[in-house]
Amino acid sequence: MRRKANLYVFSLMCALLLSSCTSGNNDTTSAASEQNFSSATAQTEISEIPEEAPQTTEISEIKTETDSISETTSESEISDTEQTSEITSETENTVTEISQTVTEIPETKTETETTTTTAATTSKPKAEVVIPKINMPKTGDKVISGDNAEADYSYAAEGYISAMYSGSASAAKVRITCGDIRYDHDLTPGKREFFPLMGSGSYSVQIYEQLSGNKFAPLAEGSFEANVSSSVSTYLYPNKYVDFDGNSACVKKAAEVCAGITDDVEKIAEIFGYVTENVSYDKNLAATVQSGYVPYPDNTLSKGKGICFDYTSLFAAMCRSQGIPARLVIGYADPKIYHAWNEVYTDETGWITPELFLKKKGYNITDATFYSSNSDKEKISAYISDDGNYSAVYRY
Repeated sequence: MRRKANLYVFSLMCALLLSSCTSGNNDTTSAASEQNFSSATAQTEISEIPEEAPQTTEISEIKTETDSISETTSESEISDTEQTSEITSETENTVTEISQTVTEIPETKTETETTTTTAATTSKPKAEVVIPKINMPKTGDKVISGDNAEADYSYAAEGYISAMYSGSASAAKVRITCGDIRYDHDLTPGKREFFPLMGSGSYSVQIYEQLSGNKFAPLAEGSFEANVSSSVSTYLYPNKYVDFDGNSACVKKAAEVCAGITDDVEKIAEIFGYVTENVSYDKNLAATVQSGYVPYPDNTLSKGKGICFDYTSLFAAMCRSQGIPARLVIGYADPKIYHAWNEVYTDETGWITPELFLKKKGYNITDATFYSSNSDKEKISAYISDDGNYSAVYRY
């Protein structure tokens, strides 16, 4: 599936992170509006936990950032159909219902004719497929513990912590706070899970278990200082939302796709091309996805379809496995579509966000979901490369 980097000249990076959501307004995008994305994606703040409740905390719909991403319908082709999406946005501990109409990009023709350069395929010997060593997160002896709950911050300098709930309740939460930034994550009972930090600073961590409905009881609480060694190290490790290891199918696929390539930007281009050409938008999942949904890269790879959360998780996992820092980003695509996309980092370019055009290489790194699910590549490329169309809220 090797294509020369040129293949993606205008389109390739135009969708680096083809997250999956509907996006568009009168002259904007077509994709799928995504809501109720996942409660596990923790950043949608949990409504303030009352301090009056020492033993029992009532958390009004304790949600995480992706809780509010609820997928509705998605069009893989640009049409004039309007789609209505209801987005639950949680800001400053208040839940706001945003009902919107998403209009896909009109089928208007541009007067200027653009030509897409297709790289001539030349046969070359197969390069050796080498699976690199994966940066796997670890645990140590710096622990915050309580009844059936534990948070390990031994490797906070690497930009992550882990948390685990071992009780019998059907739901548990971990809250990670640094200054004014707060992330709330669902915990899978009986499983240790890893979560990214938000840079260096003073942190507090609380773990809660569900009593009933929205009532949660505090189990463990503590604080620690984090001096994160690198702004990119956090995004080289697997975590709850970008889950992989050395035996993962997505890691092997990334090694195949990048075989023989040494330039990171070219690797990104190849991975982006593979994901956008082999994963299609899952309209059924978009219409039925439940709060708390968490993507798993290998599942997306085997099914060959997913929503924006799946696209971005798979893309990030493949990049990270190749030693390329990649962020899974949750935020809004104009007009206020709760969406997911990626950002990647190279020493040559710094952080590549959807709007950054790499003129030297001829790549426009963009949103994989929007790019793969739209037939008018020229128009969707123009939309994605406009930084005014994206607003990041959370990064994992």
